[in-house]
Amino acid sequence: MSTSQKFWASTGYVASHVPAELVKPFDFAQAPGMNECPFATTARLHEGERIFWNPNNPQFGGSWVPTRAEDIRFVLNRTDLFTAKAQAGFSAMLGETWDMTPLEIDPPLHTKYRSLLNPLMSPRVVAKLTPGMTERAVDLIEAVRGAGECEFMASFGRVFPIGVFMQLMGLPAESTEMLLSYEYDLLHAPEIERKVAAAGAIRDFLRDLAGRRRSDPKGDLTSLVVTERIDGRLLTDDEVMGILYLLFVGGLDTVASSLGFYFRHLALHPEIQDALRANPAQIDRAVDEFVRRFSVVTVHRQCKVDVEVAGVQMKAGDWVTINCSLGSLDPLEFSDPLELKLDRKPIGHLGFSAGPHFCMGANLARRELIISLREWLTRVPRWHLKPSSPIQVHGGIVYGIERLHLEWERSAG
Repeated sequence: MSTSQKFWASTGYVASHVPAELVKPFDFAQAPGMNECPFATTARLHEGERIFWNPNNPQFGGSWVPTRAEDIRFVLNRTDLFTAKAQAGFSAMLGETWDMTPLEIDPPLHTKYRSLLNPLMSPRVVAKLTPGMTERAVDLIEAVRGAGECEFMASFGRVFPIGVFMQLMGLPAESTEMLLSYEYDLLHAPEIERKVAAAGAIRDFLRDLAGRRRSDPKGDLTSLVVTERIDGRLLTDDEVMGILYLLFVGGLDTVASSLGFYFRHLALHPEIQDALRANPAQIDRAVDEFVRRFSVVTVHRQCKVDVEVAGVQMKAGDWVTINCSLGSLDPLEFSDPLELKLDRKPIGHLGFSAGPHFCMGANLARRELIISLREWLTRVPRWHLKPSSPIQVHGGIVYGIERLHLEWERSAG
């Protein structure tokens, strides 16, 4: 091992086959600049190696990081070479073995699960949910509109997506604060003890929910999951847990995180607010550009076999970090990638991943984002950041904003 590798081995993990010149530590949670703009900070990785080894992966010790959209798509699409299994690791925290389904399942079994679950998130189903989602968004906006200000994440950014989740799963509103606290600790708490405790609390909550819906189906998504069949049989307890856990994590955090970045950007760019207000029909199309510009999720894959990617030799067992913002901000595919352009056609962005594991909830997420933008732009005057109010931004597996204080001119009525 070279001197450089020995140094990084003392602070992280460097596999013996990794060339020293490809070793580059990068902390996706706390690198300098991540607490201001994790996207601009991450995008600077495009200036370095096309693929590098990051010894500072807290989950896997070390991992390869492809920085180009072309290579990211290759990894995501080649399920014969890369596995999605065990990438989240929530069950392992609890000493259990169920998979987040279908996130941690490979084809061909993955295809069976997607065929089962895709209809539950279809455009037709989302259309039926839209009136309820819109009513929820309007109620939340009207609760703060007259005040001329709000802490956006607490008033809308987090509570709107969880309201949709509660509607979808058929849960009582009084569980909202409890579920938000579980979600925060699982994904963002710095202490592993809090993460493990939250992982167990979520499992217990979902297990109890599944048991009650088996005994008394209600027609909600949970009831459909526990009564669906695959290969002519009911889903096992582990399969049900894996599906509900994925719905819980995906339904609460990613949309909330995205909304925080969208509304901060709009606060800093009132001309974009004005353009969308003047042409509200553009909002639907603009959402994909927002998703591209603010691709918040990082996922992982593990090499099944030895494989070469863009001239880099990866070995069976190596982990690969797929940071979706690196693909969506690739300057080789998107001109001025850090600029949000309403007239851009962001074809091929990675905001909803790619390949067989393309986001199962993309239809629902798009609708939530469209409703949020449309109703705020319709009902609230130009908003801006409240001076001297701190904005709390974080990196990590899901980039997000914890606090975002907005202000606007009060109006009568």
